[in-house]
Amino acid sequence: MNPTFSPYAELAVRPDVTLQELKQAYRQAVLRYHPDSAVGAANSLKFHAVTEAYKELRAIVDESPREKESEHQHSLLRKKNQLLDGEQPIDRQTLELEVPALQQLLCESDNSHVRKVAAIALFSKKEASLTRELLAIAKQPAMPSIRKAILSAMHVGPRKKVVPILLSVACESDLEIAATAIQQLEKIDEALRGKILFKLRMAHLSLWERTKRVFDPDLLVITQYSQLGDQLCQKGLLSQEQLQIALVLQKKFPLLLGQILRQLNYVQPHELRSVLGNTFRS
Repeated sequence: MNPTFSPYAELAVRPDVTLQELKQAYRQAVLRYHPDSAVGAANSLKFHAVTEAYKELRAIVDESPREKESEHQHSLLRKKNQLLDGEQPIDRQTLELEVPALQQLLCESDNSHVRKVAAIALFSKKEASLTRELLAIAKQPAMPSIRKAILSAMHVGPRKKVVPILLSVACESDLEIAATAIQQLEKIDEALRGKILFKLRMAHLSLWERTKRVFDPDLLVITQYSQLGDQLCQKGLLSQEQLQIALVLQKKFPLLLGQILRQLNYVQPHELRSVLGNTFRS
């Protein structure tokens, strides 16, 4: 290793860099220096250097007390979101129903929860032809109630097939449907929030800005500020990525931030009331 090598200088980050800032700096460096990249100046030696810098700093950041506390907060958030979802395990009797019976429940039931449970059970059959049929319906806006049930069950479907569909649906002009897709992606893997933000921001950009992105990747990492969102994050009720997703959606849908957060099931009403009350008093 070069004795003058500085991982902080390679990635242009401060010694007190957070994990999120480190990941962002590394992504930008990869875009610039990857040998196969069309962005910036491809440079295999520089790419190797920033990769080594990232590995070294990631090990340091992961062991910092601040990041351990952050991980603890994220763990609490995950548990809270699971409770908010209100999902109950599907009983064995439902899973053992024959496909025609489940299809009938999905298509004919007036109860949205029953439709969702039927869709989950159908995905759980892991039959290729049945999965293709469910995913075909998920792509089409026809039959909205059936489609929403299928979208709400896609976290149990085959990841490689459902993730691209959900990312596309997350950009649709129906907030309820978009929020359902985002929630499913987060259930599959919270690390997908970065891809969700990328897709949402790309959909929001004009054609000229999308073209410009090739030369200016920073267009997609602009951070917005919200007093309400900042306070929710400080209290550990919301992550920064969740806040950014909500703020991007707010640009598309003319609603208050609190309404967007509730649609995404990120916070409960009493949490919003508490934070808003403190904001008004201050």
